[in-house]
Formats: sequence, C-alpha cells, structure tokens
Amino acid sequence: MGSIFEKRRAEALSFVKKMHSRRTRLGGKEREWHHLDRVSRILEAVLDGSDEGNQEERENIVIAALGHDTLEDTDVTEAEIEEYFGADGLRLIQGMTNRFGDEHPEPYVRQVASAEEGVRLIKLSDLYDNCTSVTYGMAVMDAAWVEGYFLPIVRPMIAALSTVPFETYPRAGGMLQTMVALSYRVLLNELDRYRDGKAD
Repeated sequence: MGSIFEKRRAEALSFVKKMHSRRTRLGGKEREWHHLDRVSRILEAVLDGSDEGNQEERENIVIAALGHDTLEDTDVTEAEIEEYFGADGLRLIQGMTNRFGDEHPEPYVRQVASAEEGVRLIKLSDLYDNCTSVTYGMAVMDAAWVEGYFLPIVRPMIAALSTVPFETYPRAGGMLQTMVALSYRVLLNELDRYRDGKAD
C-alpha cells in the first residue's frame, strides 16, 4: 500500500482521534482510538499477507476499519464519514454499526453475519482485538463485567462468524477466524484465573 494510502490513513486517523477524543477503554486506561488503529493495522497485515481482492478494495476495508465505531459511538454525520472514508468506507462502517443496542445482540449478529465480506473482515479483526485487550486488561477489568456484559455480546458473534464462508477473501477470512478462536480461548482461560475477583 503506497503513499496515497498512507495519506488517506493519516487523514482518517486524525479525524477518528478528534471524534473519539473523550472516549476511553479498559477503565479509562486507554484511548478508544488505539483500539480503532489496532483493528485497522491487524486487518492490513492479514490482507497484505493474503494478497486477495484488489488493492483498492483492500485499502478501503483497512481505512474503514479505523472508523468502524464512529457512527455508533460519536455524533458524527454520515456526510462527514463519507468525506473522510469515501462512499465505500461509509457503506462498510454502516454495516459495522450496531443500531440495536447491546441488551439483545441477535439482530446485530444477523446483520454482520449476512453482511458483505469487508464488514465481516473488520468485525473479525475487531473481535480479535477486543478479546485480546480484555485478556491483557483483566487485572483492570472486573471479571464480573467480562462474564455479565462482554461475553454475552461477543460469544454469539464469534459463533456466527466462526464458520461463515468467504469467497473473495478465503485466506484472510480463515486466518482471522483462527485468530479470533485462539484469542477467545485465551480470554476464557484468563477469566478462569480471575474468578471471584482475584487471580491465583
């Protein structure tokens, strides 16, 4: 991915930092945009390694991953999203946006599982980073929160996306499915060590 892509990424990241400037994760210990950047960079590495799709499509997916939570978590307009991420980016970000809330994850799971491949790739990268972050942040996060809030949201999404086929991106999709399965297993193992609020 060349200099034009890097310019697009820098502009999109600057926008994302501004829109998420007050949002944090891991009990306030991490800026939200760190997660967004990681999801994008994980996806870039996987897509570069697979060499699937065409370059423009891959770049659009990677850039859209930077903004995947922006419609859902900020007061940004769709016009602003399109300005920084393009029409394809807006469509991918719309596909990633949960408009149903977290109390009943089933409609959102159905939305993502039936979405175009780019959306599913972004979601798998998102799941991998979320599971990994929560695992390494277990000392900060409350185990009861992980069990009562986080797992009920991610468990059905992981199950739905674990075997969904990819036609254009079979290697990238398969790699991300494996990465998510491993990160989820490690998360559950770590959670076992923090049952009852303390590690052995």
